[in-house]
Amino acid sequence: MKNFQYNFALLKKTREDKQISKLAMAHQLCLSVNQLESIEENSFRYFPAESIKFSAVKKYALALHLDLDQVILNKKDEAAPSNSLMAVPTLLSKEKHKIKKGSYRNKANELRKAWQDLLLRLLKN
Repeated sequence: MKNFQYNFALLKKTREDKQISKLAMAHQLCLSVNQLESIEENSFRYFPAESIKFSAVKKYALALHLDLDQVILNKKDEAAPSNSLMAVPTLLSKEKHKIKKGSYRNKANELRKAWQDLLLRLLKN
């Protein structure tokens, strides 16, 4: 996804026509007001990555009940081709990850057993 384009004026006009405040829309979308203004002004100022802004624009359009094809103008760059293969990491053997005697997991298991014993003794009384 490189330099996606969207109809930011349509988003702002639709929000204003529905008489929804920026604050209310920002709360509904779980965004800050600055991020909402950034979307409406076609600025990347308050977004750390373009992909995050892209998903916010999609959420905004869906919240306003707009068709994504009207809002997002160059959808072809949205995702990677479906026939591309993803590299799947191979699993490491369990022997390489054996838990040492004094490890955190062993200590956690010992504590769990101690709590269970204490709870059983308290329930018996």
